[in-house]
Amino acid sequence: MANAVANNGFNLDKLPVFVQLLIGIIALLIIAVVGFSLFFAVDILLLDFDPIGKVISAIASAARG
Repeated sequence: MANAVANNGFNLDKLPVFVQLLIGIIALLIIAVVGFSLFFAVDILLLDFDPIGKVISAIASAARG
């Protein structure tokens, strides 16, 4: 029976367990760093600079005259 998966790619299962563990930990750290970076960027942009509040205030003050 033919294999459903071609063996022309890089196979992580052939690496030692310790190397697989390091790759997994590094991948999780990268995901965490990117996630926290995006969270803090949105937090600073939306809460500290408050662009939505400034736009609403500008519209409200323009509507008042």
